[in-house]
Amino acid sequence: MQFRPTLWPTLIAIPAIAILVVFGYWQVQRLQWKTELIAERQIRAAAPPIPLPTDIRIAPEDLIFRRVKLSGYYMHESELHLLNQVRDGVPGINLFTPFVRLDGGGTLLVNRGWVPMNWPGTPVQGDDLAIVEITGVVRSENLPGWLTPANEPGRNAWYFVDLTDMSLAAGILPFTDYYIYATGEKNLSTEAVPELAPIPNEWRVDLPNNHLMYAITWFSLAGILFVIYVVYHSGRRDPDDD
Repeated sequence: MQFRPTLWPTLIAIPAIAILVVFGYWQVQRLQWKTELIAERQIRAAAPPIPLPTDIRIAPEDLIFRRVKLSGYYMHESELHLLNQVRDGVPGINLFTPFVRLDGGGTLLVNRGWVPMNWPGTPVQGDDLAIVEITGVVRSENLPGWLTPANEPGRNAWYFVDLTDMSLAAGILPFTDYYIYATGEKNLSTEAVPELAPIPNEWRVDLPNNHLMYAITWFSLAGILFVIYVVYHSGRRDPDDD
């Protein structure tokens, strides 16, 4: 039995094997990137909250996923509704409310948490504003999926976070490149906490990391194709052998 490669199977199989190997190597690189990303987020999530900086020279990417705290008051009259939010099987919305910082850091959007679909709206408290301290995580907007509906600012119906349009609708331009994913609020005023309040968000690092499985799949396909190629040509007989 001799190995006798032929033209067309070789021209098809060798590039295909090379492509499968490249895909496998790419997934190995993705695995390393995702592992480092998860480790970084876990470190930031475990760190104690820090005061949200006011220095505009700090790059937003240096703040993303950091735990922070800040004090100020809400602009409840400009409350925004992020739809299609489900909690324990119950559909609802997440409240995005402009928050005026007391440290001179301007105004930014805060995701206060979950409320049911029949939310009547947070009562506007007039001139006697409640000062609150927020703890939460700095987040950035994500690109919508291809099945995500378009936002409808006129109806206060938001299906994905668009900081530009949401800030424009809330009247807080100029805006920041991030928002606060609130995990807790503490009322610093003497007035009682309103009965109507959202359920605070829960923050946990939950990133899928399936790249090792993908890499094994691509390398396995490359190996299988290589074995088939070798066996096919090793089993061929030359016409002169008859």
